[in-house]
Amino acid sequence: MAKTKGIADLESRIAMMEETLSVAACGDFGVQIEIDIEKADALTAIETGINLLISDMGDEVHESTKKAEELEEKLALIGQQRKAIEELSTPIIKIWDRVLVLPLIGTLDTRRSQRLTEALLTDIATTQIRVAILDITGVATVDSAVANHLMKTVASVQLLGASCVITGIRPEVAQTIVHLGVDLSGVETLSTLAEGLKWAFGRLNIRMVEERKA
Repeated sequence: MAKTKGIADLESRIAMMEETLSVAACGDFGVQIEIDIEKADALTAIETGINLLISDMGDEVHESTKKAEELEEKLALIGQQRKAIEELSTPIIKIWDRVLVLPLIGTLDTRRSQRLTEALLTDIATTQIRVAILDITGVATVDSAVANHLMKTVASVQLLGASCVITGIRPEVAQTIVHLGVDLSGVETLSTLAEGLKWAFGRLNIRMVEERKA
């Protein structure tokens, strides 16, 4: 009778181990096997080992989750910073009633060119802008894709009923554009932003009166 009871107790404890491991495998690492230290036997070491294993697994999963959350926060921050940098790198400035300037600085790539076109067209469509000045004084080099995109931007602006002028083309940029075979014959280009502003005011019939010192 005692032997039968011992076997039943052994089977029960083994079943408990299997159930505990099954629960832990489903992600519940708070589960533990109840151990009676006063009745320690050969299975007690196994039960203790299982409890330690589950506890360690829980700690590792918690640490991994924490690191994943931190990484996600960092990626989100990087995304916000990148968006802020892109917005700062393509500022649209309304310098006069119905006149805006888009000063471009740094390297122009296809992605950035697309962003500036979208921002520019949206601004023109939602305001009464009549003249847009694309100033590329701060652009050192352009490739064929960017040059063609600038031409498409000018055409898109004109389709919205606004005039567009490109100012500040550096000599090296001009040479590159000519070498690439990009046709600028249908685009108004001026050497400086100041000339672009005069051109814009002329298009709007705005007369600038120079103040004379007494």
